[in-house]
Amino acid sequence: MGGGRVPGAYIDVSNGPGGPSIVRLRGGEEVFSLILMDGVQVNQTGGFFDFQGLALTNVERIEVSRGPASALYGSSAVNGVVQFITRPGHSGPAQLRAELSGGGATENGGAAQGMVAAAGGGPRLRYSGALGASYERGIFAVPHDIAEKEASLRLDAAPGAGLAVEFISRFMSLDANLPVRDGGATRVPLDPNANNSRDRWVGLTRATWRRGAWSHRVSAAQFRQEFVYRDSADGVSHPDFFVFDGNLFFRERGSRTTLEYQGGADGTLGGAPATLVFGAQWEREKLIQHVTFDGGSSALTLARPASAGFGETRVTLGRVHALLGARVEQVRGLAAEFSPRANAVVAVSAGLSLRVALGRAYKAPNLQTQYPNNPFIVGNPDLRAETSWSLELGARARMLPGLFVEASWFRQDYDDLIRTVQYDSARQINRNIGTARAHGVELDLTASVGAARLEANAVYVRTAVLDTTGLNPNEYPLGKDLPFRPAVTASAALFTPLTARLELAVRGSLVGQQVVLSERFSGRRVLLDPYALLGATVNYQATRGITTFLKVENLLDHRYESGFDRPGIPLTATIGMRWAN
Repeated sequence: MGGGRVPGAYIDVSNGPGGPSIVRLRGGEEVFSLILMDGVQVNQTGGFFDFQGLALTNVERIEVSRGPASALYGSSAVNGVVQFITRPGHSGPAQLRAELSGGGATENGGAAQGMVAAAGGGPRLRYSGALGASYERGIFAVPHDIAEKEASLRLDAAPGAGLAVEFISRFMSLDANLPVRDGGATRVPLDPNANNSRDRWVGLTRATWRRGAWSHRVSAAQFRQEFVYRDSADGVSHPDFFVFDGNLFFRERGSRTTLEYQGGADGTLGGAPATLVFGAQWEREKLIQHVTFDGGSSALTLARPASAGFGETRVTLGRVHALLGARVEQVRGLAAEFSPRANAVVAVSAGLSLRVALGRAYKAPNLQTQYPNNPFIVGNPDLRAETSWSLELGARARMLPGLFVEASWFRQDYDDLIRTVQYDSARQINRNIGTARAHGVELDLTASVGAARLEANAVYVRTAVLDTTGLNPNEYPLGKDLPFRPAVTASAALFTPLTARLELAVRGSLVGQQVVLSERFSGRRVLLDPYALLGATVNYQATRGITTFLKVENLLDHRYESGFDRPGIPLTATIGMRWAN
């Protein structure tokens, strides 16, 4: 998914390998990508989501939906949705799986990972579960020492005719050092004292009843997270820019409870096949923060409910497949938001289809953005939602047997972007003062020849700052690109069997030139050079149930920067074994 492996998606690791990692879709803000696990939102209080160290044990597939999706999902789905689906069980004898791997890099980088999983069941009840753990030292002299543990369980029951019940639970625990400061990896000494830990839990119970043309689904979900950041003073400073050096302890406990009903009906509209989907949702976010720092401490407890109603209809008129939907959502303390979307797909021929889509999206301010309680940031209860309108045109064509090409053009305009600006000499404040635009082209190609398969994509995205009122013009100059958005990303992967037991996968990726800020969140605008990486994986089926593999990343040991003064990964090799009964 990173570096353009999925069109429109870019993994931002601007603090270097092993540090915080975020997903950007179509050049949007980091909080504009909605992250779901089995349909449950896991964005931290509706905004930021950190992929640092995430192994995603027992995930069957990753689904990426590009473009505004607030009409379906509400707040945060401004640029799209990334969803992780837990592997379901199956009817039959228990299927056991295990995997063990380890490796290193040309610069430090030792790593190990293990996983055990089981799946099975019968017609009435199927199950799937897994346990996993991983460790990564990191490439810097001061280690990241990323330790991650995961557990997942999925139960699918069919207690009666037309009735299906799902229960899904996932726990993820991470502990890691943060040696790279905002100033970079070499301009200031690495930090031996900064550390963060994060425990996440996702739970979902969902029941679906189908009878004739009608369906009804009710679900109850909860997401919980506890995040802790620790740092202590180590006597470092820099004459040219600010470097935080103090004693700090930060703990945040967040939860989100969601109840939803969704109904559906299949029928006809004017003689044309049609589907209607409608429903309502209620959720409640709660946030508890405690901060201790040199000279004092602060505490914050906030809660905010939201309710929504939504509807969508899909109609097929000959060769035209049309969709029209909307969502109305009310978050307490904010104006109600109306998010419509419409798209149409025209099957021009058996091998060519064209599409057009138009939609509005919004992002509610995070609780801690609107009501902070610390000596560094002033609260702003008058913050409004960030909004956008998007237009997309696309085509999909079958050029030859086994060869498919898809192309999209999009434009998205953003208003009321929330930026952190100076309030007085010692404090900052969040304000709705940003306006920007993104447009781009996405290309995707898949080809199959015999047992060989090629997947390739390329993305061109340009952004522009349209209003600089109240912003630092050195960081956000009028008409220039937003930082941390590479103009070009591309990737290709070739999968081919070499013998009956030996399979080769070769991957290449390109990240184009981009503007970044020298101190990560602020500072000078700096151009990063483009870079290209090559990797390969060899799988060998040693016996019927055992497969060994060798995976190499940055095969040519190319030196590049993932952020200003933050090197990328060196040549890294992993060897491992998979077993299944």
